[in-house]
Formats: sequence, C-alpha cells, structure tokens
Amino acid sequence: MQLKPEALNALKLPVRVKAGFLGSVKLKVPWTRLGQEPVVVYLDRIFVLAEPATDVEGRSEDSIQEAKRNLIREMETKLVERARRLQTEMNKSWMGSVINTIVGNLKLSISNIHIRYEDLESNPGHPFSAGVTLEKLSAVTIDESGKETFITGGTLDSIQKSVELDRLAFYLDSDMSPWHIDKPWEVLTPFEWDQIFRFGTKDGKPADCLTRKHFYILQPVSGNAKYSKSQPNESSNTAQPLQKAYVNLDDVTLCLSKGGYRDVMKLADNFAAFNQRLKYAHYRPSVPVKIDAKSWWQYAYRVVSEQIKIARYLNREMRMSWEHVLKYTSLRKRYITQYASLLKSDFSRIVVDDDEEIEEALDRGT
Repeated sequence: MQLKPEALNALKLPVRVKAGFLGSVKLKVPWTRLGQEPVVVYLDRIFVLAEPATDVEGRSEDSIQEAKRNLIREMETKLVERARRLQTEMNKSWMGSVINTIVGNLKLSISNIHIRYEDLESNPGHPFSAGVTLEKLSAVTIDESGKETFITGGTLDSIQKSVELDRLAFYLDSDMSPWHIDKPWEVLTPFEWDQIFRFGTKDGKPADCLTRKHFYILQPVSGNAKYSKSQPNESSNTAQPLQKAYVNLDDVTLCLSKGGYRDVMKLADNFAAFNQRLKYAHYRPSVPVKIDAKSWWQYAYRVVSEQIKIARYLNREMRMSWEHVLKYTSLRKRYITQYASLLKSDFSRIVVDDDEEIEEALDRGT
C-alpha cells in the first residue's frame, strides 16, 4: 500500500511524503466470539521517506478568516454531539458495551517502522538525513499478576496494559546524500522497499548491505511499560492517582555530533522561516519575481508595515490604561456568555452571529 504525500500533514510542519509504503495490515476479529475474545491488529513494515515542503500557497485574508470560523464551528459542533451521543448511546446500549469491551482488550502489534527525513535545503552544501526506527511495539491487557487476560463488564473501569518496546532509535546523518533509485518509487516491489529502508541505496538501486552506519542520537533501546487505570471511586477513597504508568528501559545512550547540532539548528531556522512565510501567505504573490517585481515589493512593504503595526500595538498594550482593562474585561464577559449560549443551543437550528469587535481584538492580540 502506497502512502499519500499528505500523510504527514497532521504534524503541521513544512514536510511532505516523498515516498511511503505500508507492508501489511492484519485484523483478526473473532466474529463468533466478539466481546469474549480480543481483536488483534498487526501492522508491519511502515516505511516513510519525507522531504522539505517549502512552497507556501497564498489565500485571501477573507478566505482565511472564513475558514477559521468554519473550522471552529465544525469542531465545537462535533465535540458536543459526540459527547451527547457517547453519553446517551454508547454507555447504555448493548453495542456500546461490546465496543468498550473490544477497545479495552485490543491487542496491538506494530513492527518494522522506519520514518526517514532527507533535507537538501536547510543547510546548502551539507545535506543531512534523520530518522526514527522501531523493530517492534506490542500492547496487551494484563491482570494483577502480569498475565495476559480478557476483561468484561464493570472491570473495564479498572484496566491494566502491558507494552513491550524493541529497539527504538533516532539517527541523524550529517553530510549524507539522499537515497536515489533509477525508477519510480511507485513501481518498487515489497522486497525492494524492505532492502532500501534496511540498507539504503547504491548506484541507483537498492543496496544489499549497509553502505554507511547511522550516527545515532538515541542508540537502539528496548524496554517495557505498564499502564493502569483505577475506578474513580477507588481512587477517591484511597487518595491514589486515577492513572499510573511505569516505564523500564535498557541503557539509554544519547549523543549529538557537532555536525548534527549544526544541522538541527539549521532545520529549526528553516521551520521558523516557513512559519513566518505562512503567517503572511495570503499577501504573497502567486507569480515569480521576474514576471512581476512590483507586486513583490508591495508584498514586502505590506508585511513589514503589518509587523511594525503589531509591534506598536504590543508596545502600547504594555502600558495599558484602566480604560483598556475595562474594555477587554467587557469583551471577555461577552465572549463567555456567547460561547456558553452556543454550547447550550440546539445545533439543528443554531445561528451564530460573529462578533467582529471580539474577533478583531483577539486577532490583534495574537
């Protein structure tokens, strides 16, 4: 299964997937004994190759504000409806009980993960690559003695999980050229994917042995963890924490070379520059400088002017008078009242009137 370029969008970072592969997904569901035996999920060979995504697409300011309002409305609506549905259906119905039992006893096994990031842009002349590898991660439900078990009914409120971790590692290879193959990633066989993410590439083909050892920031480490959740009434009676976790790791070795430190700082600067460009992306011209230099000068002038305006505003706010304090106190009360009314409203017939004054005040504050 090939992964889409948008697979890492949830990270909100200037990164896109150059190539990705999911070897196998196995779901073992005991249909005849559902709710009596655990559902087992196996994920194997998760390979992701990422690269910088520095292109910023501009949008109009009105479209950005409208998108923000729509996102807030959608998230709030889903949050309230989900809470109501879970309370009225999930916890009181037979199906809800079965789902809770399945989730509480879910067995998970993830193996052979390699996520790699290659960067030619952050530090020109010094390409580097970074990655995380994991041999295996598994989780099961256990009893008080540490043995695997299956729980049902009220015991789901008090649950224990055991997690096993095998060879988790982080590496950062400085002055490392990116992987290169002579054919499209989409046509690689599963065996070739495995060879590349295990050994790298050589002369445009998957290597059959490790061409260069990784420089590990975190040497491969293994360990285990135990997680327990108590019933709320038990925790309140004994003054014990509601949730507890114990983590045991083998020897942990951390190391960062001089070149690695240089690359990390350059990468951080690149991410910061991207976020700065993204902040004013709705002003950014969509044509190259050579075609319309005037629009780029206007863009630069508008961005600098807005930065100066914000700086002056913040400087004035530091000397805020009592009039400003009273103003923002009033805005806060109005916002709380409107938000409380929103949550109590009938979402099938709700109409939300945007308060432009509050919106502008909050935007200036950011």
